Amino acid sequence: MKKVLLTALVGMFLFGCASNEIVIQPNAPVNFVAKQERRGDYNFIVPSNFYLVESESFIYENGPVYRAYLLYKGEGFIQDIVKFFDTNMEKAGWKKESATIGRDAVLAYSKEGQRIVIKISYGITNTYLKMLLTR
Repeated sequence: MKKVLLTALVGMFLFGCASNEIVIQPNAPVNFVAKQERRGDYNFIVPSNFYLVESESFIYENGPVYRAYLLYKGEGFIQDIVKFFDTNMEKAGWKKESATIGRDAVLAYSKEGQRIVIKISYGITNTYLKMLLTR
């Protein structure tokens, strides 16, 4: 009896974990709190449990040309973060231009000649927000 049970448990473990890709999804907070961010003349919202990874971010500004690639790191499920941005970016005056949602999500917003493209993806233990700001 013990051998049968042990064989069944080992089989469930081995075959239950079989996958093409293993992603450890982070623990998601129940509620996101909106945090106002300002970069150049851009005002936008990010979840307060995400922080800017400055060593991986880049800002270029030359007269009217402004480009920023910002990397934020935190925890949350992609679907919940998409809902967060849909709600809070609209409140801040941003208009949603497009969205592609699959294994990752890509959202695009515009406001007064400014554009923000946000890619939401999982890392090994965190969720990343990769933001491109252009004007």
